[in-house]
Amino acid sequence: MDKNIILKKFGLSDVSTVTELKVGHINKTYLAECPEGKYILQSLNKNIFTEPQTVMYNIGLIEQAFGEFPDGRVTVPHYLNCGERNFAEHNGEIWRVYEYTEERKDYPYKSFAHGLAVGTFLRVVNSADISFKKTVPKLHELGIADVPERNIHGDTKADNIIFGCRITIIDFDTSMRGCIAADYGDMIRSVTAKNISLTEIREATAGFAEGLGGLLTANEVSSLYSGIILIISELAKRYHGGSRNFPNKTTEQCLERERELNLQLAAVSRHKNEIISIINNCFE
Repeated sequence: MDKNIILKKFGLSDVSTVTELKVGHINKTYLAECPEGKYILQSLNKNIFTEPQTVMYNIGLIEQAFGEFPDGRVTVPHYLNCGERNFAEHNGEIWRVYEYTEERKDYPYKSFAHGLAVGTFLRVVNSADISFKKTVPKLHELGIADVPERNIHGDTKADNIIFGCRITIIDFDTSMRGCIAADYGDMIRSVTAKNISLTEIREATAGFAEGLGGLLTANEVSSLYSGIILIISELAKRYHGGSRNFPNKTTEQCLERERELNLQLAAVSRHKNEIISIINNCFE
């Protein structure tokens, strides 16, 4: 397929190169370079996102929120329009284009900045008068009682934080309504993916609390540790489902990832008291 045809729908012409990026588990992603700059071109996997227009509706709300409540340190990418919509339909596929963010390889304090990005995102999208729609059924339904339902990001792993001139948070395909513990839990899961470092957890949690700016209720703060446990458990179950959930991975790779997550879950459980103490200190 000639990607230039799609890019022209978004007003981009004279594209010099279009390179496929082997990132993510679900969507096809390309880097397009043209005189106007660098852009990310993506097609949404309609097997996973059965209502892709809903995904793009939420993305429009996110841009709206950051337009109303801009932050000097954290931002989101700008999505180009095709006519009056922020996506294009071509040969039965949904395509979108957003501005590419150049990353600094020497960015300091990444764990703190990771937390700051997630916390700021949550504060901004819950300050605006908007309400996300559900994009993936039964995802992040953690069943935590006595906490409000809010707009959440839904996929706060480190790969979705770009450390450039400003910190850019990306990938809003699973943004929806839910409990904030889900975003905190997934962030800590990502921060502790290789080993349980209480220092990294403390830095990420401090950034998270600063970014939130006092948004959370006492019950929400108390739910954050549970969010780590529930999110790791949920992801392990998804990997148990194999390539049905992760089409670019083999059965063996999915089983190995499930094993790693179960080991991480055990390690987080062993450090329960220390992690809860970190959370309470950061939010006191």
